[in-house]
Amino acid sequence: MQTLFLDNDGVGYNEDDIYKSLLAVGAGDCETLFLHSDIMLGIPAKGFRRREYVSTLYNAIDRLGVKNLIVPTFTYSFCNGEDYDVLNSPTSMGALNEFIRKLPDRYRTLDPLLSLSVPNNLKSQFIINLDKTNNGGGYSLGEDSGLDKLHKMGGVKFLFLGARLYDCFTYLHYVECMRDIPYRFNMPFTGKIIDEDGKFFYTTQYIHTACTGVSLREDERFENYLTEKGFLRKVRLGNSFVSTISETDAYREINNALSQDIYYFLNEPPMQMEHKYTYDSSKGRITHC
Repeated sequence: MQTLFLDNDGVGYNEDDIYKSLLAVGAGDCETLFLHSDIMLGIPAKGFRRREYVSTLYNAIDRLGVKNLIVPTFTYSFCNGEDYDVLNSPTSMGALNEFIRKLPDRYRTLDPLLSLSVPNNLKSQFIINLDKTNNGGGYSLGEDSGLDKLHKMGGVKFLFLGARLYDCFTYLHYVECMRDIPYRFNMPFTGKIIDEDGKFFYTTQYIHTACTGVSLREDERFENYLTEKGFLRKVRLGNSFVSTISETDAYREINNALSQDIYYFLNEPPMQMEHKYTYDSSKGRITHC
C-alpha cells in the first residue's frame, strides 16, 4: 500500500496505518462519529495530489463501518456580512471536512455560523427551525442547536484526527452555554441564508461568545486530565495524534470542571467583562474590544 505521509524521522504511513490507529482508540465502537480533523499528520509523500491525500484519509475512516459520520462545516463568512449558501459556502474547518461535505447523500444544516454535515438518514433529526421573518433568531449553541441535537442522540464519539482537543472542541462552548456561564453572552449576527433549494431569506442568528476582557485557556491541561483518567484514548500518528472520547464522558467532565471552578477554561478570572467586541475572522471568534 502506497505511503501517504512521513514523520520527522522518515517513517512512512499508509491508509492501513491510519485505520489501525483509529481502531486503537476505539473510533469504530460507536453508532455516530463526530470528526475534528487536521490533515497535516506529517510530510505528504511525493506523488499524492491533495484530493487523493484527503480521499485516502476518508477511506480509512469509512473502513470503520460506523453508521453515522458527522463533521462540523462551520463558516465565519456570515459574521463578516457575507451570505451563507448551504450548498456552496465552503467550510473553514479543513480540507477533509470540506471533502466529506461534498459527498453524495449528505445534508448540511441551515445554521449559518455552526453548520454540520450529517448523513441523509439523520436529516430529520437535524432540521433547525430558523426564524425566517427576522423577528427573532436561532441559537448556534444551546437549546435546539446542532450540538444540542447531537447531545440528545446517544452513542456518539468525538474523533480528533490530527487535531488537538484544546484547539477545536466547540462542544465545550455548547456545555458552557447550557450552564449559562458568566463570561459569555449571546451575540447576534443578521444576514442572508440560501437554502438547498436556492431559496433565500434573512434571519438573525446568535452565538454564545466570550465577553471582552476574557482570556481563553488554550493548553493541554484538560486534554491531559482526560487522557490520564482514561476518558480520552490517544495514540501517536505521524507527527501528530489521533484520539477519541465519548460524548457522554465529554459532557460530564466539562460539567464537572465547571462545577469545581467556573473559570476552569480561562487563563484567569476576568477582572472586568463587557459585552463589547470586534470580530476576528482569522480566528472565528470575538477576541477584543
